[in-house]
Amino acid sequence: MTAKDPSQNFFPAEGDLKVVKRTKVYQDIAEQIMHLIEEGKLKHGDQLPPERRLAEIFQVSRHPVREAIRTLEEQNILVSRVGSGTFVVNEHGPSVDDLLTHALHREKNKLAEIFQFRRMIEPQIAALAALKASGKDIAELELLLDSQKEAGDFRLIVELDQTFHIALARATKNGTLLKVVERLNDILSESRVKVSKNPNRIKISVAGHDKILHAVTGRDSEAARSAMEEHLLQVEDLALNDRQDSKLAKP
Repeated sequence: MTAKDPSQNFFPAEGDLKVVKRTKVYQDIAEQIMHLIEEGKLKHGDQLPPERRLAEIFQVSRHPVREAIRTLEEQNILVSRVGSGTFVVNEHGPSVDDLLTHALHREKNKLAEIFQFRRMIEPQIAALAALKASGKDIAELELLLDSQKEAGDFRLIVELDQTFHIALARATKNGTLLKVVERLNDILSESRVKVSKNPNRIKISVAGHDKILHAVTGRDSEAARSAMEEHLLQVEDLALNDRQDSKLAKP
């Protein structure tokens, strides 16, 4: 009788893994593994199949599999033990910002839900920034807003828009909030570039940031919260209308 290849052992969550197709393949692999952990299909102490078997499941070479494992090891989610294999080690579960990051990425095509999430978190960020921002933080926000007003290149305006929101989150002195806003900006980058070519989007962005900064500078947390809520509603309305118009324009 031929000995059974241990690499072919049944992997309970194998049916939940999909062939990867995007450019940065290792990121897709890492996200799928994280998704299994979030859903409880992979728990602390569970062993992953060997690299060769994972490569077969994902239909990729072993290199991106190895890179995905390395990425998750850096986040203290997996550990590779020589002679034993690769194991899940997030005994206390992934951090809040990691969970939000992966959840947001999975919903990146649902723009309305992303904006709904932004309205839940960014007004609170603005309110906290009004209480916590240092003089240096405020000076940075003022410089970003001035640069946005003077910028003539659409792509630069988009980058300054993103940087303003990140700087505002940094001013809260809360690392988790900062990470969440950074991930939100990554996800919204493509849609922002498209929408920002609308002149009204630029006016709304500058006016909204101006009002938010005025409240933060005045240490008025409630005004900062209100200004951010108003700003996000205006941007969302324009973004969703722009997307709808694009769909209608397609043959």
